[in-house]
Amino acid sequence: MDISAGILAGGKSARMGVNKAFLSYKDSSFLESIAKECEDYSKIIISVNQMEDYRGLGYELVQDEKNGIGPLEGIYQILRKSQTDYVLILAADMPYVNRAFLKKFTGCLQDMDTLENDKGELPACVVLRALGMIEPLCSIYARKALPEIEKMREREEYKLRILFDRVSTLYIDIEALGYSVATITNINTLEEYQKLI
Repeated sequence: MDISAGILAGGKSARMGVNKAFLSYKDSSFLESIAKECEDYSKIIISVNQMEDYRGLGYELVQDEKNGIGPLEGIYQILRKSQTDYVLILAADMPYVNRAFLKKFTGCLQDMDTLENDKGELPACVVLRALGMIEPLCSIYARKALPEIEKMREREEYKLRILFDRVSTLYIDIEALGYSVATITNINTLEEYQKLI
């Protein structure tokens, strides 16, 4: 199955104080590092809040139309731009995410028997869970979720959990894939970043 990757790099980075996407990591940046781990996917689309800050990266960019409403807007813009039915969505501040894990997770979409519901349809969202908590910024979204996302934008309902309640959603536990929550840990503060490096 053809899948694209979408990286959310338009966050405020309020706790860090600087744009996390450009923090130095593995001889590049957080954003470039995670994009490298996504090279197996058909296209990489990056959601940003200011286009001019990201133009030199060489990836396709989308920009928020509505500002300050959280990741729903970035996911919406990425899905609109995508030409594949499914997009793996990732936050830009997950330095431990790796290609092997992503392949295992998105490989779940190949197992049609597991994913199809009683109507023979594939889910609109495949949401990762870790320690029982949903991880919407390391999950898979289908373009067929767009109509519901559009309604949510109009109603100013921006929590992703609302989307999962309204469309067909499959939950997959990271532990069942043989990984732990450490794989998808975010780096949010300067202290966490200093420990990482």
